[in-house]
Amino acid sequence: MKGAIFDVDGTLLDSMKMWYELVVRFYDEHGVQADADEAFKYMDMTLEESIPIITEKLGLDMTFDEILACLKRMAADYYRESVPLKDGAAEYMKKLHGAGVKIAIATSGYEELCKAAFTRLGVWDLIDARAYSAEVGVNKSNPDIYLLAAERLGVKPADCTVYEDIAVGIEGAKKGGFKTCAVYDDSNKDDTELLKETADRYITGWRELI
Repeated sequence: MKGAIFDVDGTLLDSMKMWYELVVRFYDEHGVQADADEAFKYMDMTLEESIPIITEKLGLDMTFDEILACLKRMAADYYRESVPLKDGAAEYMKKLHGAGVKIAIATSGYEELCKAAFTRLGVWDLIDARAYSAEVGVNKSNPDIYLLAAERLGVKPADCTVYEDIAVGIEGAKKGGFKTCAVYDDSNKDDTELLKETADRYITGWRELI
């Protein structure tokens, strides 16, 4: 392996609960109670994909950009102050870095949020390249974001492993010719068998790889 491409939320960062809480809080601030199933369904979407649904559901008289800015402001506090790395994630990244493996992140999140969290957590300087879903215009069921990350690393897809916590991401990476490793998260426990069947490897935690 010459390159490692990591998803962020639910893979490196233990942040999926935060996104659930963010949606519940946003609904609450607009006088609507979000049930668990409703809030959870947004976790596999980019904010851009979720905003039209949220707008219709809440009947908001706000522009797309206003809602996006509001949600990003709410999320920024979590990333700057409290979102943790998953157990063993930093050690594994340092192990790869020490072995000369190039590291990238490929995320549906945002650079300012990722940089805030990873800088606080001491691993931002280990990341050689970054790719964001907003740059490619399609979600992770397509290989585009992983291909962009590999290109920025200067590593061929066949020489990269993609680490993901969602099945659509694993499927998208495989379409691009990448090796894949599925990572357990509480939010994907119902997809455990699918992840095991789809990915080249499945881990329940980062310490399995250290």
